[in-house]
Amino acid sequence: MKSRWSSEVAAGLDPLALRVYTSRLLGAEPSLVLFGGGNTSVKHEVADPRGGTRRALTIKGSGTDLATIGANGFAPLALDDLIPLRERDVLDDETMVELVTMALLDTRAPRPSIETLLHAFIPLDWIDHSHADAILALTNQQDGASRVQEVLGDSIGLVPYIKPGFELSRVAADVFAADPSVDGLVLDKHGLVTFGESAQQSYERHIELVSRAEARIARSWFGPRRLSAEPRADAARLAVTLRGLLSRRRHMIVRSDTSPRVRAFVDDQDVSLFSQQGPATPDHVLRTKRLPLVLDSDDPADAPDAVNRYEAAYAAYAREHADPADDFRHDAGPRVVLAPGIGMFTTGRSAAEADAVARIYRQTMDVIEGAESMGGYAALPARDLFDIEYWPLELYKLKLAPPERELAGRVALVTGAASGIGRATARRLAAAGAHVFVADIDADGVKASADRIAADDVAEPLIFDVTDEEAVAAAMRAIALAVGGIDIVVSNAGIADAAPIDALPLSAWQRSLDVNATGHFLVTRAAVRAMRQQGMGGSVVLVCTKNTFDPGRDFGAYSAAKAAQLQLGRVLAIENGEQGIRVNMVNPDAVFTDSRLWSDDLRAGRAAAHGVAAEELEDFYRRRNLLQTPIGADDVAEAVLFLASDRAAKTTGAVLPVDGGVRGAFPR
Repeated sequence: MKSRWSSEVAAGLDPLALRVYTSRLLGAEPSLVLFGGGNTSVKHEVADPRGGTRRALTIKGSGTDLATIGANGFAPLALDDLIPLRERDVLDDETMVELVTMALLDTRAPRPSIETLLHAFIPLDWIDHSHADAILALTNQQDGASRVQEVLGDSIGLVPYIKPGFELSRVAADVFAADPSVDGLVLDKHGLVTFGESAQQSYERHIELVSRAEARIARSWFGPRRLSAEPRADAARLAVTLRGLLSRRRHMIVRSDTSPRVRAFVDDQDVSLFSQQGPATPDHVLRTKRLPLVLDSDDPADAPDAVNRYEAAYAAYAREHADPADDFRHDAGPRVVLAPGIGMFTTGRSAAEADAVARIYRQTMDVIEGAESMGGYAALPARDLFDIEYWPLELYKLKLAPPERELAGRVALVTGAASGIGRATARRLAAAGAHVFVADIDADGVKASADRIAADDVAEPLIFDVTDEEAVAAAMRAIALAVGGIDIVVSNAGIADAAPIDALPLSAWQRSLDVNATGHFLVTRAAVRAMRQQGMGGSVVLVCTKNTFDPGRDFGAYSAAKAAQLQLGRVLAIENGEQGIRVNMVNPDAVFTDSRLWSDDLRAGRAAAHGVAAEELEDFYRRRNLLQTPIGADDVAEAVLFLASDRAAKTTGAVLPVDGGVRGAFPR
């Protein structure tokens, strides 16, 4: 590992700005810290809110990401309120947190790191702590202490494993006090702490010690085997099956990784041994659980038994170590699934959460392989890991999490989403918490829609033609590989031409049938196939039109094809109810908002059919409905959300008009 220090950048920075700079240097190295891991601090003079200055410990806030941290990610604390705590013999977690909180000099600051006292008790001004992969590869062995001494020698002090908190802070300070000449401390099964009189000294000591550990591992490790990226079985099919199994209690996202690097790990003949030792550091148990599930078979039909066995084993582990008076349990399902011959699947309530699990476990692979190359990987005992997984201070964070949105964990596909109703619907589903795939044949339009949504929520573009059977199948496979399956499909793509039937070219008639009927058939058929395989139900919403019940003059091709679409939806509802798949329709009328359907030619044709001027067409449609109101794309999107959500859990085969009340279009 090379130092990223720049004297030019660091020159002239005040202590807090310099602390931000070197923290980001550490955060830029994924092999040092991930997702809020690690912590950094500086001791310096700060303005006292009550007047004058005060010696402070400014430390990273709990959960803050070192890669992107700013000044507001740190918490300043009165150092002279913290140092006397070292004289105590014991200090329980709750009291420790209360006393640390009382020392805050800014009540708007983030919650200080759980390791605040460790930083306070070591007298040097600059302290850096990471979960460096190379250091963990040394400690996570049966003879980890001797390995650390062999590689790092007298440069470090070795601290035995102790759960983070007061006792670890006090013991670490004692180890430092016994030999203040050391450059750092190795916390067994936890990571590396370095310190210095300057920011540069502490940072470069960190890089130097990690580099020495990396060099030692490199002498033993030849690296992962190179394998083909092609899995031996259908990863998409297995992903869908796993998502159904892991979503039995609440909807989960499943990410797939069939890369050669992951295959090199999961295809090792000993993967069922070394993967079952535990995580590289106890912090990771909160994301990855203690153990991954290793599948014995790549056949999706065998997955239910494997998942059931894993959940039973997890329940037994929890019973063995839990306080009988405490009935709280985390979800028993695995967060990491290793599938020899295929790759790795990771789960979370969102794609970001599943991605975090994947990145952590890919680094766990590096630690395991490094340790295995030197003698053999050994993690903490189950009891210690359980104590972290069910640590009250960590469980308290769950209570602070904001309530989940209505469609959290759901995956939605919206076709015809480059504009109009489709774009508004995709935006509304994403705002409700769904992971939305924004689909259209218009590449620029669909990317623009997805980008606008992704600024605040989660959306991915999919470019395909709904009339192309192979393209529809490929899109469903891409969704399966990306997130594990689908819960909501809004079949909306459509076109419209105006002409009397006696003047209608066969090509226009056929094109309308292709897009407005067959396209919906292909999309919904693929959707219900995927939903049936998942075995967790689902919701299909077809965006039809008031013309299905109340066709208009010179609109035969559109009205006939859309009537077929509505009947398709009704039959789908009949055929899929036993599978828990609901199919409903919305019938909008005259939605002009952001619409590409209403071309100049279509406006002119519909205006002529109704005997009004083209510029009066929108007002004509408004005045003809009972509520005398215009219908917008957002109005339709709100109706789609209702039908797609659990609020309509007992509704299928329904037609919901969104037309302001057109008497001729009343459902019947």
